[in-house]
Amino acid sequence: MKIKMITQDNCPKCIALEMFLEKGLRNKYKDDIQIIHRSEEEELFMQEVEEHGIMATPALIAGSEVLRDTAPSKVSEFLKKYSEAGN
Repeated sequence: MKIKMITQDNCPKCIALEMFLEKGLRNKYKDDIQIIHRSEEEELFMQEVEEHGIMATPALIAGSEVLRDTAPSKVSEFLKKYSEAGN
C-alpha cells in the first residue's frame, strides 16, 4: 500500500518529518511514500485534505488511516504497519 505524505512550504514540522525519513530512517520507506506537496500538486493535496479532514501538515495517510502526530516513534510505528518495507 502506498502511503501518502501531505506537505507544504514554510512548514517546520514538514521539514522535520522529511529529515527524519531521510536521515533517521535512512530512506528505508522512500519507495512506499508518495509525497503530495501543496505547491506541486495543489488539486491532489486539496482532495486529500478534504477527504480526510486534515487541518495541519504534515500528515501521513494509508487507506482511511491518517497519522497527524508525526513524532518519530509514531511515524516509525505507522510506517511499519502500512508499508511493504515494514513487513
